Amino acid sequence: MDEISVVKTEVKYAEWIAMVEECRSSGLSIRAWCEENNVNLKTYHYRLRRLRTMFLDQHKKNTVPEIKKLPVVTPSVPVTNNVMLHLEGITIEIPQGSDENTITSVLRAVKSAW
Repeated sequence: MDEISVVKTEVKYAEWIAMVEECRSSGLSIRAWCEENNVNLKTYHYRLRRLRTMFLDQHKKNTVPEIKKLPVVTPSVPVTNNVMLHLEGITIEIPQGSDENTITSVLRAVKSAW
């Protein structure tokens, strides 16, 4: 596009932006604003769609996805597959693979102690 065409397009878009801003700030519906301002409703929506497309294209050109390497965080508490119960200052650890009877007995003992 030559320089004159670029300037003409920028002026056109600036007028369309002003039109959309005026419509939105009027407090009227789009249809009512268009009727009051002798703007064809289809023309208004065409211009709005073109503006949105233009802004979206600009945004895509200016946005470069940034890929960041995330640091590896090591947990401060050792990770186990055991079940740990923390109750008022006591910790009960039930090892992984404990049978149902053991777990039931531990929970009954805890319940009866309280």
